[in-house]
Amino acid sequence: MVLAHAGYWGGWWFFGPWLWIPFWILLFFVIRGLFWRRHRHDGWGPGHWRHGDNDPRVILAQRYARGEINEQEYRERMSVLDAPRPS
Repeated sequence: MVLAHAGYWGGWWFFGPWLWIPFWILLFFVIRGLFWRRHRHDGWGPGHWRHGDNDPRVILAQRYARGEINEQEYRERMSVLDAPRPS
């Protein structure tokens, strides 16, 4: 039986693992990419702001903390951000 199997593959048996290794690597990166993209883009979309440095409320609070704007201007701008948006 071993001879029949060896006769079937001939000298190509050496290349079998080299065909499976790229397959498993590709599969790993495809699965990783699916979860990585889902995690990376979480919170993005129409009408959504990314929490952190790009959030206008955070930028406004930082400007207030640095003294670039006074309390009245801070409250006015915050009320504009909190106002309901027309559909």
